Amino acid sequence: MDAVEPTHSRTQDAAVEAKTRAFIYDRHATASTVILDIRLDRCRAYAESRGWEIAGIWLDLGDHALSHYRPQFEALCVAMDGTPGPVACLIDDWDRLTRDTARGAAMRRRVEQAGGHCETAEGENDSAAEKARGRLRTPH
Repeated sequence: MDAVEPTHSRTQDAAVEAKTRAFIYDRHATASTVILDIRLDRCRAYAESRGWEIAGIWLDLGDHALSHYRPQFEALCVAMDGTPGPVACLIDDWDRLTRDTARGAAMRRRVEQAGGHCETAEGENDSAAEKARGRLRTPH
């Protein structure tokens, strides 16, 4: 009896496993969602252009968008932590995390602890230089 050839290779399996999963995050305080929709569309388009799979969208709305307590950001990190393979917290721009530099560095570290990195829809990410810049600005 002849051996049956698999329909896909281990290389293809590895490629599927290595596909980055984008965890889209935003915060939005106002009732009108026009600008929020534009930002989310940019994130979706960026993920698609990179061949990433969108794992979901987490939004901190209203008062949560303006406070240090961000339940949806924390939920994103918990979900990210349980996801195998490469993961990224995809944001439209750095202000979508926070405008506070020290708080932003802490949020990026939280993503890193969950096994991911942050990346903007403009292609900026927390490279070693970005991480060093954040550490220098974080008060002790």
